[in-house]
Amino acid sequence: MTRDERGMMEWIGAIAGMLAVVGVLLNNRRMIWCFPVWLVSNSLCCGLHVHAGLWSLAVRDAVFIVLSLEGWFRWRAINTGKAGQ
Repeated sequence: MTRDERGMMEWIGAIAGMLAVVGVLLNNRRMIWCFPVWLVSNSLCCGLHVHAGLWSLAVRDAVFIVLSLEGWFRWRAINTGKAGQ
């Protein structure tokens, strides 16, 4: 891995971490935007972990991506009156 590549990975990791914190803050305020923010954050982390060959972390991130999608769709269903259908 080149020095430039490591630097880029550090920036992507920092951005993913900041987005995760923003997602938590949005969730604390009960805003649906927490889910797409987490989706981006977890996707960035998953890409980093795959690139680094950290497969168990990549699988964990993939699970978080699925959970973000599920939460987003469930929240939308509740707010549009389609929950349980």
